[in-house]
Amino acid sequence: MSHPSDPADTGAGLSRLAAISAALRPHDPGAQVALDPDHGSVQVLTVLDPEEVDRILAAAGIPTAPAQARSGGGCGCGCSCGGG
Repeated sequence: MSHPSDPADTGAGLSRLAAISAALRPHDPGAQVALDPDHGSVQVLTVLDPEEVDRILAAAGIPTAPAQARSGGGCGCGCSCGGG
């Protein structure tokens, strides 16, 4: 079941999307970043290793999801990239 997003949450999600995209672009110009407005999660499609994505986002000051979110092979940034 989908729940409508609060417009303020969507705005914050778009800011996070832009920040993640800007951080990844120099390392993977073909990286694609999208927002799932129903869940507020960011989806990333990149050729980078999950550890590299974590390092890049940390260096940019972008918080990532807790380690347990990575158990499915994602990079930990709150996305669903599946680890590259």
